[in-house]
Amino acid sequence: MFDTKEPITGIAPQLKAPTSVSTPRSLKSTQQTWERTFRGKAKGVTFQLRIIRKPNGELSARYQAIPGRGRGWHLEGQLFKDNTFVLRGTENNAEFQGRISPDGTILKSRFINNTHKGKFEVGNLRLSVIPVSTGEIIAKSSTSTIRNGDKEESGHLNRIDIPLNLANEINNVNYTPKSSEKKERHEVYFHIVNALQKLGVPYPELIAAQWATESSWGRLHSGKNNIFGIKEFDPDKPRTFVMTKEWDPKQSKTVDKSEPFADYNDSLDAFIARANFTFDNPRYRKAGYFESKTLKEAAYAIDRAGYANTGQPGKYAESLIDIMKGCGVDVEKQTSLINKETEKNDSDDQSNKNRTSNEGSPDQLDRLIGLTTYKKTYSIREINLARSMIGKMTSKRTQGDLFELLQTKVPYRNQRNNNSVGLQSDRWTYKGRDGKLHWVIYTGKPIGDIMCNLTSLTMVLETLGIQNPSDEQYEDFLERVRRENNLPPRTTQSGWAGIARQLKARETKHFYNYRGGYDKWSQDLLPRLREGQGIMMSLNGHIIRLQSVNQSGITVDDPYGRLPSLLAYNPNHVTASYSGNLNSTKKEEGVGEDVVFPWTQVSKFTFLWIAAFERN
Repeated sequence: MFDTKEPITGIAPQLKAPTSVSTPRSLKSTQQTWERTFRGKAKGVTFQLRIIRKPNGELSARYQAIPGRGRGWHLEGQLFKDNTFVLRGTENNAEFQGRISPDGTILKSRFINNTHKGKFEVGNLRLSVIPVSTGEIIAKSSTSTIRNGDKEESGHLNRIDIPLNLANEINNVNYTPKSSEKKERHEVYFHIVNALQKLGVPYPELIAAQWATESSWGRLHSGKNNIFGIKEFDPDKPRTFVMTKEWDPKQSKTVDKSEPFADYNDSLDAFIARANFTFDNPRYRKAGYFESKTLKEAAYAIDRAGYANTGQPGKYAESLIDIMKGCGVDVEKQTSLINKETEKNDSDDQSNKNRTSNEGSPDQLDRLIGLTTYKKTYSIREINLARSMIGKMTSKRTQGDLFELLQTKVPYRNQRNNNSVGLQSDRWTYKGRDGKLHWVIYTGKPIGDIMCNLTSLTMVLETLGIQNPSDEQYEDFLERVRRENNLPPRTTQSGWAGIARQLKARETKHFYNYRGGYDKWSQDLLPRLREGQGIMMSLNGHIIRLQSVNQSGITVDDPYGRLPSLLAYNPNHVTASYSGNLNSTKKEEGVGEDVVFPWTQVSKFTFLWIAAFERN
């Protein structure tokens, strides 16, 4: 869940900060990874919010509202340089927006949740940090591991995070069938499945099958309240020695051995121990347990990890699969730990995937980030949230589909309303009707008409989720970055690529004199769009952003206006090529958004260059 390749947004340390923006007080800048639990009350509700912060500022959290669902709800979001944050629910419509105090001990937030009972809102929610040992996290229902850079840390269930009513419910169930009848055994099996689901533990049907095989359907407990056969090798902890059959590799056979099994205070402790057993032991991650998409895959993963020592690879998995099938469980069903509604759309066709909704219903990506209605254009925070969640998809195809959809939701930028004023070096030549070259001097004048490069770069940076760190228009800020860092002209590759580097983006590929049809574009450029890269390209002097590649043609965002025909573009008469379809100089919107060029035009046109970018 916490695995992301997104770096910190913003400008490089050597970049001079904008004079119009105060320097933010970055929260714990020298301690870039932390976990905290906050608690507070409002409107008769007790909130507990557990937040995990990544080095890039990305947040993942789980909150409980009491009264409310016992296992709580998961959230994803972002922490920003001024210590403000946004967290949105992946399982419900909850949203926290606010600020964390500079010392990280107080959180002030506005909380909103649209439930089936109506809208619940707290305008000024104050939560204070409570001491919780690192590694203890409220139960997760949609993930199992936390990744910190290249290191993965285990998730961990903590009893204090489980509401008393849920604890009592789990402990009041009898986990020993009344008889050996199939009906009685299956009744207890599904009691266990239900308890694990409420705790947010992955693969509950599989773990219940382990109960069946480890306890002989509840008749034999290996230790006090130990219904999952978990051993305890720490002599300082309560345990019971029990005779069991173990595979002896030296003798190449199963032998009887006395082994120590854990004793638990009650059933809840046994459930928590079983959840934490796979969370805390890295061999289950290495065996692919948490990446399994079906119960069958998870069974073989837990076998590979060595939960049971049978000496026969696959035998333990097959026994668990047989138990699940015998209980009527579909072991082939998709049970991936990511958003299941997203995965089931893996087979959506291209037209449905990139459709725009006229009915107002949310599309696949809207649902993923918790929106209840369709949204055509995302804010930078929503882009970052979407990128974060897409990065957690286990299916590469699903990732690609969602990144393609995200490309269509990047804000459109109009170059003609830019406010930058030209320097002595800002001039432009064109060929007049007399056949001669003419100079247009922009010294002291607005240079929006010749800022297609930085405006397209702005759209590329926002595709990557890199936020404008200033109060200026983004492209105007980029021009100031260029000037203050003495970078080459914005019209050159070293100029705009140098600016991108200042904003923590880098060019990954540069195609020169590019020409081809659908097959070539789908081979060279479509995969980069599906990886979430940002792409801009030159029409031989004029720069536009590539949005999509499909069998109909390419879709672009042109910051200057709408070019009626790609083949009609004339670098010597750029304005005339647009036949009057130019953007306004007064507003950000423009007619150059979502311009489609069919393959009959694209395949005959040579692009001077095409550049792809990703975040550092």
